[in-house]
Amino acid sequence: MKISQVEQGQSQVLLNIELEPPELEEHLDGVYRRIVQRINIPGFRKGKAPREVVERYMGRDALLDEALDSLLPSVTSRAIQERSLEVVATPRVKLAQREPLTIEATVAVRPPVELGEYLQIRMDGEKVEITQEEVDRFLETLRGEMGTWEPVERPVEPGDLITMDVRGLVGEETVIDEEGVEYILSLDSSNPLPGFGEKLVGAGRGERREFALSFPEGYSQVEMVGKECQFTVAVEEVKERKLPETDDEFAGSLNMGVKTLAELRSKLEENLRAQSQRAADSRFEEQVVQTLTGRVQVELPPILVEDEVGHILSEQAEALGRQQVSMEEYLSNVGKSVEQLQEEVRPIAVERLTRGLVMQEVARREGISVSPEDVEKELDSIGEESDSGEGSLRRLLSSEEGRKSVGRMLLTRRTLERLTTIARGEAVAAVSSSGETSAQEGQGEPEGGS
Repeated sequence: MKISQVEQGQSQVLLNIELEPPELEEHLDGVYRRIVQRINIPGFRKGKAPREVVERYMGRDALLDEALDSLLPSVTSRAIQERSLEVVATPRVKLAQREPLTIEATVAVRPPVELGEYLQIRMDGEKVEITQEEVDRFLETLRGEMGTWEPVERPVEPGDLITMDVRGLVGEETVIDEEGVEYILSLDSSNPLPGFGEKLVGAGRGERREFALSFPEGYSQVEMVGKECQFTVAVEEVKERKLPETDDEFAGSLNMGVKTLAELRSKLEENLRAQSQRAADSRFEEQVVQTLTGRVQVELPPILVEDEVGHILSEQAEALGRQQVSMEEYLSNVGKSVEQLQEEVRPIAVERLTRGLVMQEVARREGISVSPEDVEKELDSIGEESDSGEGSLRRLLSSEEGRKSVGRMLLTRRTLERLTTIARGEAVAAVSSSGETSAQEGQGEPEGGS
């Protein structure tokens, strides 16, 4: 195999790969052995015709075409290994010529990432404070969850649970026809349409109301926007939520390990503080990463960007599929082409890729790694915390791809921890994979900040 390499710029190279005749014949012989088992050639039992007969019967070009599906990727892979290229996207491969057989492969390689003075980034995290008003709101939420619905003989008020029969007509078409529907009346709800709840305030048990509402701008079914829906609603029952008293008995009924209201308030404050701290830590991590990536210039290979655009669109298609909507239907509803959608998500793809490459470079510089033992320990932890224990989740993550995913998650987590430690000025010296000291507290003047 003869290989020549041409630098194309933007971290892409063109490999011209010429296959030597003996190597080509080896591939063709493998194809012959597969084909001879499934074709019928007059005068020969299936699987017994010699290769030269099969080649005359099919034609050498047909035999070669059959070989190309496996030959192109395998030869390209070997060429990449021989050239020791660190590939970051699926190569674009084509047959350049048949005689001699020559393959052209456009390969995206890992682009260089210059982090700059990332060790000098300094930022302050948020100070988390919990007010008694927040505790009160949390307490009211718990009361609401513990409340019971009880029938009342009065007109409907916001917050009530009503049982109703509802019918909706758009022109002559019935779009809603349900009986015995339970509906918590909220003035802010847009279900089924904005203003629906308001039209039912004051209705009594057994009352029938008729009213019209229009489908608003931004409604999921674009063809309905601006049309009027004529509703007929019959209220069958009205219930209000009865809330428990806020006392020691209520506190002890929650199974939160407390016996008094004072202990409950203290527990709620502790939980709120922990929750707020996690959210603040997450925002701080994001701020540090954004500050770092904002300083970095990475020349992304076009192939890599195109692959990521395709990946994002696949994610969107899967999300739409879960809502029983195809990508074609979505594009038709929003009035966009595939090309327009690709251009919309391209900046997201570039941001994702840049962020990922920056994080990988930080991990390399800081000597951060994840061992198989680390992955196993994390899998055990996930199994213990999940409802399935050592069941389905543990088995899923124990697959080869699952372990790789857990390993990537651990590497990202450790890299984020290192970056935030540096940003807070708390970093101690770390030795990178190259053997150099890569971080030390108090180097130079702090930069960045918030």
